[in-house]
Amino acid sequence: MEETIEKSFNDLQVHKSLIKDSSFNSSIEFLENEIKIVNSSINQVGISISKIAKSLFEIKKLIKNNYWVKLTDSGIFNFSGRVCRDLALAHEKWLFNAKIPEYVLAEVSPRTLAKIGNIDLKKRINIIKILKEGNCITEARLNNLITTKKDLQFDYNNEIKKAIDICNSLTQTEKLSHFQTIMIINVKQKEEIKNLKKTIFELKRIKSVT
Repeated sequence: MEETIEKSFNDLQVHKSLIKDSSFNSSIEFLENEIKIVNSSINQVGISISKIAKSLFEIKKLIKNNYWVKLTDSGIFNFSGRVCRDLALAHEKWLFNAKIPEYVLAEVSPRTLAKIGNIDLKKRINIIKILKEGNCITEARLNNLITTKKDLQFDYNNEIKKAIDICNSLTQTEKLSHFQTIMIINVKQKEEIKNLKKTIFELKRIKSVT
């Protein structure tokens, strides 16, 4: 909490010149006070989220397994059932011992908090580190961080090697049985190449006209 207050104060100091330049002189003191109120309120939102998540988890522990979804969907809480379950899950999996700045926690959606709890530990540690550094993470950014990017570059030599290895592993009978399929694929690929060349030619022609 002290760390959060200190950050808010430091940020306010940095932005003093902006406040001065963008407001009437008579309003500077009032604006600074209102900004402090806003930041303090945001911190309270983060604290509340943490408390709500903890309480929901404590409630979940006392509910029979088959009734947790029914209870959260019943309208007994002033949150949707999905939000309640996400917050409880987040607390259970990682939030209970992660000291995330309150102003960051206020910005992260319950869905994202829950998803963080479902990723593998190594990636989760990295995500928590990002949050602790004061950076908000949206669900879209989280998905981007945890998704393994595929190498889309075609490695010709490697593909040839794999094809040869497959051929060498086949028996003579298997090779013969695949021959017809390979010939059909070859014809289709020739047709695709022909159509592709035609498309490229048309695009070049249109470009030259324009």
